[in-house]
Amino acid sequence: MLIMKETFVRQESPMPVATALRWPGCDNARDLAGLPTSGGGRIRKGALFRSDRPRPAGVEAVLASGVRLLIDLRLPAECAADPSPLAGHPVYRNLPVLREEDTVLEAMAETLPGIYRAILDRGADRIARVLTAIALAPPGGVLVHCHAGRDRTGLVVALALTLAGVPDEEIARDYARTAACLTPDPGERARRLAAQITADTMLETLAYLRERYGGAVPYLGLDESLSSRLKTRLTEAPPDPSTPDPSTPDPSTPDPSIADCSTAG
Repeated sequence: MLIMKETFVRQESPMPVATALRWPGCDNARDLAGLPTSGGGRIRKGALFRSDRPRPAGVEAVLASGVRLLIDLRLPAECAADPSPLAGHPVYRNLPVLREEDTVLEAMAETLPGIYRAILDRGADRIARVLTAIALAPPGGVLVHCHAGRDRTGLVVALALTLAGVPDEEIARDYARTAACLTPDPGERARRLAAQITADTMLETLAYLRERYGGAVPYLGLDESLSSRLKTRLTEAPPDPSTPDPSTPDPSTPDPSIADCSTAG
């Protein structure tokens, strides 16, 4: 069997309702809108989504959310064993970030930070291809997913947010939200790895990226125009405080497209 086979269940600890999405069959989907960037900007609503692998029941909701590019980070063998319901659709692209021989993430290192370092060390060219695809995506939203939406998705999203100017602490906080939606496979090691889905794990990974490679830009090798294009497509300027923000929901009016982990599914 390929890659980790985590199972999502309903949990008591909710993710923030402003970002968690009710996509049928997906329990770890969110719009990264609102994350702050340096200079007072923020990630634009509907620009970048992350999730576990979409299921057939969720296709309509995914497309209705404005997704115009879906990047499946799984290996070709994973996609063959569990095909995406959007495979063959114009929005779909399969851009794996692992080497073909790295079929079991847990075999790459003993800890999540170690696994993430190994993915970074072995996959710069493949990860750069994903970030390039995000930068050059057609107008609309980009959805990035792997199997559970935790490790490969977490790394790619972290790099995209870094290029967009989101501070490490905010990137790490978003990464840690996945823990509320994820229950590991049985076994002591799986539980130990699941306990490492914390902000500190992502902060350690981003620190390694800077110390080993000098940061996201030199690691990826993207030229300045591509990096700038990615930032422009993902971000918006600071809101005018004198103007009501249409993206801020009225707390008295529930949005049926938004969920938390206690109600998702």
